[in-house]
Amino acid sequence: MSQDLDTIDPTFVEDLRASHSAVQVAAEWLRSSGYPVIVRPTFVRPTVEERRQYSDGGDLEILQRVEVKQRPEIDFQDPRDFPFSSIIVDVCHAYDQARPKPHAYMILNASLSAAFVVKCSTRRQWSRVTRTARGRARDYYECPLNLTEFVRMPNQ
Repeated sequence: MSQDLDTIDPTFVEDLRASHSAVQVAAEWLRSSGYPVIVRPTFVRPTVEERRQYSDGGDLEILQRVEVKQRPEIDFQDPRDFPFSSIIVDVCHAYDQARPKPHAYMILNASLSAAFVVKCSTRRQWSRVTRTARGRARDYYECPLNLTEFVRMPNQ
């Protein structure tokens, strides 16, 4: 290397240590928003030559919520044999009150062999519909099937 990294960036280690406060503040905000947070460890390189072994994989991680539902009355095996052009995602109040909001929903078929994955990034395209189930009317969110991903479950 033509120029020593300690010369190019003499405050690297100091800056790295100072960044811990920002990471902790961000982690606390995410926790207060309902996310489980993992703060990744930071290791300071003993020497510039060892820097590659000490590069990190990020500052923190959050676990993302995935809701799992089953449609026991419909045993779809393929998107083409699902009898509707949209799929019920959840009862509106459950989604609206969720904290944090789910990242996705997995809607499994009756035999647990396949599912539609509904990413909540599609929320603006969902419809609010009123359906009667078990004798009472409830508001549900539905997502158009063309915005879902169809997946097959591993053999059980």
